[in-house]
Amino acid sequence: MDTALLGVICGAAGTVVGAVVAYFGPLQLERRRERLEREVRTEDRAAADIARYVNARTAADQWLDLLRRGYQAALESRLDIARFDEDVVRCSDELRLRLTELAHLGMSEPRTNPAFTAFRRAAEEIRRLAADSGRADKGDGERTALRCLEACAAERTEWARQVLGTLSARTGLGLSC
Repeated sequence: MDTALLGVICGAAGTVVGAVVAYFGPLQLERRRERLEREVRTEDRAAADIARYVNARTAADQWLDLLRRGYQAALESRLDIARFDEDVVRCSDELRLRLTELAHLGMSEPRTNPAFTAFRRAAEEIRRLAADSGRADKGDGERTALRCLEACAAERTEWARQVLGTLSARTGLGLSC
């Protein structure tokens, strides 16, 4: 009888252990899968935020490049003002769109963003310099436009540091310019 009782006890224990494994095994797998999915979603959000920053930085760099080329053309009295204005509007719209995409990071609205404002002011000064190209003395206009370009580069760099600091805090990655 001891053998029979031992067989019953072993069978019952095996059934209980099998039931526990059958219940908790898939539960553990499901928890692990959910944790991995959360990690992937977090990484995807970080990658999307970084991509938005890269797009905004590219738009700012394109506008700054346009302003530099416009300044040089204005100095040489060969700036097509109508074409320059079209390009400025295109760059302005693109940067405004990209800055809006970063709004969820707490970045300021494009109209109040210091870098955006500096770009607009530099475009006006370059346009003014090109309009005054027929005058013999345009030294003040050149200096003002050059200072505006330098301010654009400084504001863009400061803006990039600010965004990367926010992204670093949000993602836990050590991002820098």
